[in-house]
Amino acid sequence: MPRWSSVGNFSQEIMKTTMHIKVDKDIKEKSAKIAHNLGLSLSTIVNASLRNFIKTETFSVSTGEQMTPYMESWLAEIEQDRKTGENFSGPFETTEELMVHLEK
Repeated sequence: MPRWSSVGNFSQEIMKTTMHIKVDKDIKEKSAKIAHNLGLSLSTIVNASLRNFIKTETFSVSTGEQMTPYMESWLAEIEQDRKTGENFSGPFETTEELMVHLEK
C-alpha cells in the first residue's frame, strides 16, 4: 500500500518496490550490524546510498580512512616532537627502568 508524504501544501505518494540483488553473505551481515548500531535498517542505508548516487551521478570507492585536518596537524606535531626529542620518553632497556620513570 502506498504511503503519502506531505510538506506544507505539497503531498506526494511514496511508491515502494523491492530489489533483489546478490550480495556476499559476510558483507550483508557486517553492514546490517553497522546499520543496526547506528539505529538504522539496511534498507535505509541502501536507499540513502542510491539517493546520493542519483543526486551526484557519481560512484566512489575508498580503500582507506581519510585524514582529517585535525589528524594531519596532530601527526605534524608528533613528528616535530620526534625530531626535537620533546615529549618522548625512553627507550627503556628493562621493565624496571620503565617503572622507575613512570613513578617520577
